[in-house]
Amino acid sequence: VLKGFPECLQADICLHLNSSLLEGCKAFRGATQGCLRALAIRFKTTHAPPGDTLVHCGDVLTALYFLSRGSIEILKDDIVVAILGKRA
Repeated sequence: VLKGFPECLQADICLHLNSSLLEGCKAFRGATQGCLRALAIRFKTTHAPPGDTLVHCGDVLTALYFLSRGSIEILKDDIVVAILGKRA
């Protein structure tokens, strides 16, 4: 949807849409506005319904995942070893 807009406007819109996620993440505290804009424009929203597997053990990851709501179970040998939520 945003591809028709100038890149600087795309970055501003993405920053606005992702501001609560960025502000709530300790890793981004103290980051400049330019840094946050550069990050926000690269974010991709994914919706995962309950029961979906996002990552398998041994997968090579090329992305970071942030939870904006809900929770995710971490399994090892089909046993839940952790449950992570939005503020985890």
